[in-house]
Amino acid sequence: MLATVALFALSAVLVPKSLSTVSLGAMLPFWGVLAIMSAGQTLVIQQRGIDLSVPGTVSLVGMSVTVFIDRTDAPVLAGVVSALILGGVIGFVNGMITTRIHVTPLITTLAVSALLIGAMFSYTGGVGTAAPSSLQAFAAASPLGISSLAWVALAVVLLVAGISTRTVVGRRFVAVGANPAAAQALGLRADNYIVGAYVAAGVLFAFASVLLAGFTQNPSPTMGNPYLFQTVMAVVIGGTSVTGGRGSVVASAVAALFLTQLDQVVLTFGAGPALQSLTQAGAMALAVAGAALIQRKGTRGAYG
Repeated sequence: MLATVALFALSAVLVPKSLSTVSLGAMLPFWGVLAIMSAGQTLVIQQRGIDLSVPGTVSLVGMSVTVFIDRTDAPVLAGVVSALILGGVIGFVNGMITTRIHVTPLITTLAVSALLIGAMFSYTGGVGTAAPSSLQAFAAASPLGISSLAWVALAVVLLVAGISTRTVVGRRFVAVGANPAAAQALGLRADNYIVGAYVAAGVLFAFASVLLAGFTQNPSPTMGNPYLFQTVMAVVIGGTSVTGGRGSVVASAVAALFLTQLDQVVLTFGAGPALQSLTQAGAMALAVAGAALIQRKGTRGAYG
């Protein structure tokens, strides 16, 4: 939170153009998409996993939903619902392979992502279709001067945060992530919560992909590539523990805002994609180092 506030303060002084109405209008939709995806990634990491099938899920859903609507003349709502179901199925496959076959999440989700990219090319031929006009209009709208995608992201993040912190299922979910063995001893089936995390993440990735397709208007086969590590960076910078349990989707969303504004500042300076990646990597390294330092101090304090 403090890092995000500091970044915006520095932006106002060093790069005021990055905070102009036009710049913020261009930045907030991408923040909304990243925030929704980061919420899903947070849930998986809280269960001691990681989901690197994001690029495949986003590209497959974004490309196929528009092609499906165009080919079948289906209602947009039917296309969106089918996209969410597809995302849930992808998450279910990830979760089942991880829990039942015991393949590590890193290998599982990378392999699934590759398969999804292949499925996308098989179904669409690598040629996208323009998003439906109604979806484009919704994604381009700005109620009260703020992107509709940002409003949707705020609602989704608050909903997921509320479920994970204020419901019995949410509290059990956190307990399983923090200590699966202890949760199992209390009668909680840890595998169910792990699979549930992947399913929820898949649905959120798919939903964000539909919004992204509407905003970009013409989805591309590589539209998911930037999100391979951005979601993980947002979760880590947001302070979610990679050892499971402790985490906050709200903090991940704030970290997503930090990353999106950081990209905006770098772009304003005229830097290329390579420097953008280096800057993000540096921010993640600092976040990890800071988290390790805080944890070390906390451990020392606990033992005097």
